[in-house]
Amino acid sequence: MMQWMSAISLTMTYQKSLLQVTDILSKIFAIEKMKEEIKKTEVLVLKVTDYRETSRIINGFSEDFGKITLLAKGARKPKSRISAPFQTLVNSEVVFYKKENRDMYIVKEAGVVEYFQYIHSNLVRFNYASVVADFIFSFLAPEQVSKTLFQYSLHILKEINVRPVEVLPGIITKFLLKGSAILGFKMELSKCSSCGNRIEPPVYISSESGGVICNKCYQKYREAISIDYGTYKVITQIEKVAGKQMIIIRKKELKEILLIFSNWFFYHNHRTLKTLGNLIESECSNTMEKAGLKQ
Repeated sequence: MMQWMSAISLTMTYQKSLLQVTDILSKIFAIEKMKEEIKKTEVLVLKVTDYRETSRIINGFSEDFGKITLLAKGARKPKSRISAPFQTLVNSEVVFYKKENRDMYIVKEAGVVEYFQYIHSNLVRFNYASVVADFIFSFLAPEQVSKTLFQYSLHILKEINVRPVEVLPGIITKFLLKGSAILGFKMELSKCSSCGNRIEPPVYISSESGGVICNKCYQKYREAISIDYGTYKVITQIEKVAGKQMIIIRKKELKEILLIFSNWFFYHNHRTLKTLGNLIESECSNTMEKAGLKQ
């Protein structure tokens, strides 16, 4: 009888110990899983939307996870520590919980990496920088990672932040050319995109063909439009220019360049950028003259 009772006691003790071990292992597994879900990356804030009474939804472009959506709880509170990092056109370091099968991630903490002071204090600079954010937000697929585009976008924003206002049209043209190439819809400018011949005036551009086309190929593409040869030369010069060099763009040329990109984006992405229209309205009017841009 005593042996039987001892066996039962030992069995119960073993089962209790096994449950304790299982519980400990479960907790360890949960902790390790949580560690895996906590991610840290730099995020360029593209768009901010107020959410409920105290929070914000952030659409951002991250270096390591592509275009992501974040929920910043309490970001609208007066003394919130994560209010400053989540402003449009701010580059921030963000720690967040990344869970599978979620399309929005909760922010744990955040801090400003670069604020771009002069972009936020000057409307002309802000309008140009907004084109960068609009381009990424509109044409980059969710969680599509492109470290090249991320680093290049930061470089362009730094340029817009500090370079003279008169070179901003050239800077944004350079960005739109290279950004399009990075995302796979490059505009061919060096030769006729249809036959490969050298480009001579008159010049046309065809979204269907993939870039500029010569006079001989013009009849093949009904949607092709004529562009000024001077504007074409300016775009090709901007594409080739390196380092800190930049081409000054006249008002007439800028308007045509922005319209070319609007048509280009609509053909390849079935949408254009509202910010390009805003630039046409603002920079191709008196605003440009006040900023001292050459005509």
